[in-house]
Amino acid sequence: MRAMSFKLLPVAVIAFLAAMTAACGDMVMRDRTSAIVVVDALVAASGATATPTFSGTLQSDVLTRGGIISDPGRVTMRVIGKDPTELLSLGNSVTITRYLVTFRRSDGRNTPGVDVPFPFDSAVTFTVTPGSTSTTASFELIRHTAKLEAPLLGLRDQNNNINWTIISTLAEVTFFGHDQAGRQVSASGTIGVQFGDFADPQ
Repeated sequence: MRAMSFKLLPVAVIAFLAAMTAACGDMVMRDRTSAIVVVDALVAASGATATPTFSGTLQSDVLTRGGIISDPGRVTMRVIGKDPTELLSLGNSVTITRYLVTFRRSDGRNTPGVDVPFPFDSAVTFTVTPGSTSTTASFELIRHTAKLEAPLLGLRDQNNNINWTIISTLAEVTFFGHDQAGRQVSASGTIGVQFGDFADPQ
């Protein structure tokens, strides 16, 4: 039995070292990326206007001339190096493929479908390349369907009765993608969004 134990010991040691090597390899692969993507600006515009004006706070109209219009967002991103002295190449480019929008309120009432709109996930594709300039892309920030669901549906002006209720939220947008080696990356930004049945533009 003792001889058998000594024979099995090298096998166990080899298996342990192999597992440790694999784990270290994963850590090296994660640490090998030399660049990160950051959000320089996150702005939005009301879809109710013919010429959208983007700003850092959105007034989202839940009903415009009897119709429902989604509201666009715009993000500006850039790639920076973890080491400021290292020059980045096109191989450090990051491709964004999807984004997640979640809403919260400062008073802590954050139940989706009751206090704030439901979170949603959608697709967007653009590539952020290293360099002196940033990359700007547009996406849908407030969906049509959100204005057909609670709590936004209850903000409508019913039977021409004025509804002064405003729901003030923070919309957090997280963008997901990958670098050119396939490593997953993400970056987030936050923008203030006020929902209400605002006056229709002339």
